Amino acid sequence: MIFIVESNPVAVATKPQSHPTLEGWLKATVHTALAASDFFTGSAIDELLAATRIERPRDKAHGHYALNVSPWARQLKKAPPLIAEALADALRSTVGMEALFSVATVAGFVNVTLKPIVFTRALQQMLSTPDLGKNTAMAHEAMLLEYVSANPTGPLHIGHGRWAALGDSLVRILRHCGATVTPEFYVNDAGSQMQKIAISLWLRTREPLIEAGKLPDVPLAMEYPYPGAYVTDLARGYLAQASDADVQALLGIWQQLPNTGPLAEDNTYGLQASHLAWITQHVQPFAHQTLMVEQQQLLASLDVNFEAWFSEKEMLYDRGAVEVMLQRLKTTGFAYEQDGALWLKSEALGDEKDRVLVKSGGQKTYLAADIAYHDQKYLRQDDNGQPQYNRIVNIWGADHHGYIARLRAAMVALGHLTDNADPKFEIVLGQLVNLVIDGERERMGKRRKMLTLADVVDDVGADAVRFWMVKQSADTALDFDVDLAKSANNDNPVFYVQYAHARCASIVRNALHPPQTSDTPTPPWITEDALAALTANPTEALLAPLFADDDDTANAEIAELLVLLDRLEPTVIYAAQTRSPHGVARYVQEVAAQFHKVYNACRILGEDTARTHARLALVLAVQRTLAQGLALLGVSAPNSM
Repeated sequence: MIFIVESNPVAVATKPQSHPTLEGWLKATVHTALAASDFFTGSAIDELLAATRIERPRDKAHGHYALNVSPWARQLKKAPPLIAEALADALRSTVGMEALFSVATVAGFVNVTLKPIVFTRALQQMLSTPDLGKNTAMAHEAMLLEYVSANPTGPLHIGHGRWAALGDSLVRILRHCGATVTPEFYVNDAGSQMQKIAISLWLRTREPLIEAGKLPDVPLAMEYPYPGAYVTDLARGYLAQASDADVQALLGIWQQLPNTGPLAEDNTYGLQASHLAWITQHVQPFAHQTLMVEQQQLLASLDVNFEAWFSEKEMLYDRGAVEVMLQRLKTTGFAYEQDGALWLKSEALGDEKDRVLVKSGGQKTYLAADIAYHDQKYLRQDDNGQPQYNRIVNIWGADHHGYIARLRAAMVALGHLTDNADPKFEIVLGQLVNLVIDGERERMGKRRKMLTLADVVDDVGADAVRFWMVKQSADTALDFDVDLAKSANNDNPVFYVQYAHARCASIVRNALHPPQTSDTPTPPWITEDALAALTANPTEALLAPLFADDDDTANAEIAELLVLLDRLEPTVIYAAQTRSPHGVARYVQEVAAQFHKVYNACRILGEDTARTHARLALVLAVQRTLAQGLALLGVSAPNSM
């Protein structure tokens, strides 16, 4: 297996924001109105705008947006209702604005109701934008994002699935915002757990060797370091490819062990040093390689892709990185010896107490390896000799919360951080996952019906796993309802969103065929050329018939949908900045719900050809928005279901 460490991340090409969102346009309009109003003469307009909150009114009768001017009262030293009236007058006086929106005031709010022409222009821009939601808000970021990071000692569990979906979605979202991101998997392949999996595999070779008549069937009382049934499969796989010499060596080890009674309970299981060395040399690499490949294949089936695989054994121990790091801490005075052990002086740097780096017996702690690993992250350089990353981000389980302070302290001690609050080091904590099977919650580690992430993927599918894992904030415990996740009904969020996308595709397909209303031959609702024009050249005239003159309900639902579609880019930016992909998951659910409302409130394909074409343009915008949102979550957007 090849472990990539010094991978140069490739900056993802981004386009500058081609047009402001409706909220951005509204804010710019407010700026123009403030500058032209005598009421606001002498005020710091930029400060007022920075404090402006544009909200969505709870009561849709109050308009599409509400400008909250209450924060302006402190600077202007006037009552919010008076400020709101002044802003409303300024907006009404702005040349040309009366054709675009109307305003009304309620206490400290200015409510804005947009006119249809604003929405058709917004739709025109949505259809003309090649990569919806793409922006450069995070272009200044060069990140190393580490997540999943499992031991190569067994199958990935359902918790790994949450970190995989969360991490990969963050990579996609951050890159969509212009960030340079390297996703990295830390392979925990050093230490006693690797010896344990090798010994477990060796122990499990006994049964197939007995079946082959090569060992006597004498009962032995054995405790397996790794008791999972997968180790038996691993042992059979090892024997299937082992050479005759290796099999004879295995038999020799078994024949020199007691043939009755329990084996030794320590890690060596009573093995002679030479036998343990043979198992380490011949059996352990097979277990390591096989389990790593299985993990990689499973992650690939979830469309989770890592650019770098960092081997703890190879990169930290074989190359001496841990020893070099320890020596630097000693030299700078942040490591000291006491009671035969080496300690990190972490309490002075914000931790609860000092931490052991090397035990009195000479064994290095897990903390020592983690410090060396993060030290290596900061030491990586680009082609110009500059630090390769300006932010190191890890996704950890919530049970690692207490680990943050000690690792931050170590990075301060090594000179990578200025203090414990330095933003160059960031931890995203995630809560664990509970499986709900047949309506019964089963905590990880106590399940009987499903034991691995692969089991869940096989049962519900990769799309359902990915969407469910990010549908709510990572800092809340997740109940993964297996039966609901694989169901085809509207209570299943991934089905609901994918079905909305498939419905859009179905409408477009149907529009290209004649309506089945009579036996008389009729043309299709739209031709291929006309459909292509909706995205290639969506003119205002083409989109103007979107709203009906006599259907206020349909018009209101269409307007709400367009306001929501316009929120894709700020939603993606916020998700990137707060490391919250669940915001995108909620967004596509909202889009799907509003689209279904529009579908039920008005006819898309109707007798009015111009309106049919305009509403097909809206359907295309919804389809593209849903597809983009799902892609950012690593979920497919099917055209039929």
